[in-house]
Amino acid sequence: MIGGALLAGLLLAAAGSAAAQAAVYRCGNEYSRMPCSQGKVVDTQGSARSEAQRAEALRVAASEKQLAEDMARDRRRAEAANRPASAGSLGPTRPAATTIAKAPAAGKGKGKGKKKSGGAAGADFVAQVPVAKT
Repeated sequence: MIGGALLAGLLLAAAGSAAAQAAVYRCGNEYSRMPCSQGKVVDTQGSARSEAQRAEALRVAASEKQLAEDMARDRRRAEAANRPASAGSLGPTRPAATTIAKAPAAGKGKGKGKKKSGGAAGADFVAQVPVAKT
């Protein structure tokens, strides 16, 4: 008696799953197991995959997973190598040691005889506010 009930339950479950697989409806852009107005039945039996197709899909998925891990590892290495420059001090900086270039000999080079007016060679330019004329 228990064996018969178990067998009947298994048969009903198998029949229910087979019926559910066969009846898939496309209603606009949605798929449903419940029919709708102007819904079209979609053939799901012809889309079964073979073992070779499943094996190929698993191989491609594993290959893509490995590629993604390699790309992530390369990205982390590149990010670690490119550390952003940080400010050493936010206060005033000391002037860098400057080397005074040797002046070209007179009569040779561009701009003969012209000398720019201004501060000492190698000194920084300091802007000044002009005095208003009264």
